[in-house]
Amino acid sequence: MKPSPALPLIAAALLVSGCDRSAESPLVPMQPPPGSALEELRPLWSVPDFNLIERTGKPVTLSDLKGKVWIADFFYTTCPGPCPMMTSRLSELQKLLAGESDVRLVSISTDPVKDTPEILQQYAQRFEASDRWLFLTGDKAHIYQLANDGFKLSLMETPEAAEPITHSTKLVLIDRNGTVRGLYEGVGEEDTSRIVRDVRRLLKEQS
Repeated sequence: MKPSPALPLIAAALLVSGCDRSAESPLVPMQPPPGSALEELRPLWSVPDFNLIERTGKPVTLSDLKGKVWIADFFYTTCPGPCPMMTSRLSELQKLLAGESDVRLVSISTDPVKDTPEILQQYAQRFEASDRWLFLTGDKAHIYQLANDGFKLSLMETPEAAEPITHSTKLVLIDRNGTVRGLYEGVGEEDTSRIVRDVRRLLKEQS
């Protein structure tokens, strides 16, 4: 009896414990290896609506991103570990995709109490973020629910820990309709060309 070719993908979203990359979460499926027969941009799940505040003070909802292809991550400005590397990765992608007017980058703070729009504005300037790169903050409970239930990336807080925020280092690729189409490692360089390629594949799709 031949095994079914439709093998289930193992769920494994990489977490950072106080921005420590040692922990993993079973919430989201890993992307197939580059070049494998299973590698495709199949629809995974829809991002729910949200209501957050951009660094400019402007409200941002899911509808504001409709018709755009976007890459999202969860970070916080005082993160001592991979967050600066993730933001640098997005800065590189900003340059590589500068000619694509329908692409957005979306960084959502996991520490909204400290990361006010003013703080996010200063952080964005450090990385020369354009107006196509949104830095979002808002209600803490809303952001935690959005990360865990909407993006299926574990986000936890342990107040007694020295570094109390545990979050994923994944970058999430979302299509024009608000559907998640891919997850990539946000630390390191191995996925950069694949992200650019996949973004351009989605740009060619009809919404």
